Amino acid sequence: MKKFLALVLSMLLLIPLFAACSKQTDNNTNSNTNNNTNTATSKKYNDGTYIGYSDATPESRGFAYAEVTIKDDKITEVKLYEVNEYGKLKDYSTYPLKEAKTANEEMAKRFVEKNSADVDDYTGVTNSSKKYKEAVSRALEKASKEKDGKKYFDGTFLATSDQSAQNGYALAYVTIKDDKITNVVLQEVGKDGKFKDYATYPLKEAKAANEEMAKRFVEKNSADVETVAGVTGSSKSYIEAVKKALEMATK
Repeated sequence: MKKFLALVLSMLLLIPLFAACSKQTDNNTNSNTNNNTNTATSKKYNDGTYIGYSDATPESRGFAYAEVTIKDDKITEVKLYEVNEYGKLKDYSTYPLKEAKTANEEMAKRFVEKNSADVDDYTGVTNSSKKYKEAVSRALEKASKEKDGKKYFDGTFLATSDQSAQNGYALAYVTIKDDKITNVVLQEVGKDGKFKDYATYPLKEAKAANEEMAKRFVEKNSADVETVAGVTGSSKSYIEAVKKALEMATK
């Protein structure tokens, strides 16, 4: 009987010990779960490759765009490109300014090393440097998990219609503010590779259509507008260019 009572007492004494161990295990499990959850939800960016475009105006002589690859909140690779005022990609192997190619390569390295769009301009190539930084900044905003609810970036975006078209192509500078198209400038490049001068262009309707189509895009806040009668070819090219510009502006 005494042995039995001793055994019971021993078991009773062990119960608090088991309870404490169980509580500690639960706490550790909860702590690990919380840590894992915090790690998963604290990431700033989504992994992937994102493309951002800088502003463009007729005075800026084109724009830059950046392909930014992100992994675990780190910029792992950046590819930078520049497009001239004709909507043509710059070829650094033949570009007359040698510093442009060096700046292109150096700026890409700086973005990766600093893991940010906030880097120093490349001396002597300031204009391109600023375009690169804006393009990378917009690519990072696209990658961000936090969204501001806006569909488009504020800015001016340049795009072209099909450049392989037999009779030339159109360019559109589309300015956006608070998701509204506030201004559109339309241009055309002829078969000779030069901008059309509507002041001397023989088809008077071409100038009228150029101005009218620009108004329609702003008024409708869309690329989905009617063509101008008698100038259908140019109208369709303008629509294509504006659609592409809006795609580039999309967050």
